Amino acid sequence: MASAAPGEVAGGRDGIAGTDPAEASASAPRLALVCALLFAVIALMILLPRGPGTSAILSVVVGGVLLVAVTAARVPMRWVVRISIVVALLAGIAVVMILAFGDTATTTGLGMTTLLVIAVPVAIVSGLRDARTVSIQAVFGAIAIYLIVGLAFALAANLDARLSGDAYFAQVHTASLSQYVYFSYVTLATLGYGDLTPATAVGRLLSVFETIAGSLYLVTAVSLIVSRVGAERRPRSPR
Repeated sequence: MASAAPGEVAGGRDGIAGTDPAEASASAPRLALVCALLFAVIALMILLPRGPGTSAILSVVVGGVLLVAVTAARVPMRWVVRISIVVALLAGIAVVMILAFGDTATTTGLGMTTLLVIAVPVAIVSGLRDARTVSIQAVFGAIAIYLIVGLAFALAANLDARLSGDAYFAQVHTASLSQYVYFSYVTLATLGYGDLTPATAVGRLLSVFETIAGSLYLVTAVSLIVSRVGAERRPRSPR
């Protein structure tokens, strides 16, 4: 068996995630930061008052979370630079449109949130797929994806109301982003307070899917990851 050259990580020349224990453990703080930023996004969505300024702030914060998620995935620096430029442009356009046109441009902010929902799980899975052991970084990754699921359903509910033109909730004629996010996480955690209930068939269907997804994710994916922290993974067979 050939030994690694000086300065080379054993098991490969690229130093991919998981081949270097020090590099693998360094991912944990980055994924923890992704989780912290996601909590910040959720808090801002719920606490900030409704208005163009709020949408502008959220667009900037969401752009920051996207960049942190890409960094956590340890993609090549040239792609980090390119993605950073795209995110900066999108965030800038979103802020300008929101400040110029007010509530009529909130769809731009929803587009940034959609990118967040798509990019963060992809970045996390990309950063963890080559790890040889199940470490604390996998736990942070699982938490981040759980938070993203709640945002995804809040986004889906918001889009359903925009496309149908009907009131999504029986108790509120025009719901705010804060109410969509609040209702989504209450449903995801299966708390069921009852202060907001879906008024449409699509809304009820989304609630059922979210309740099932949240329950199954916690009792399968998260519990399995937590129980196997420190265990080695089977290497992927070459294709």
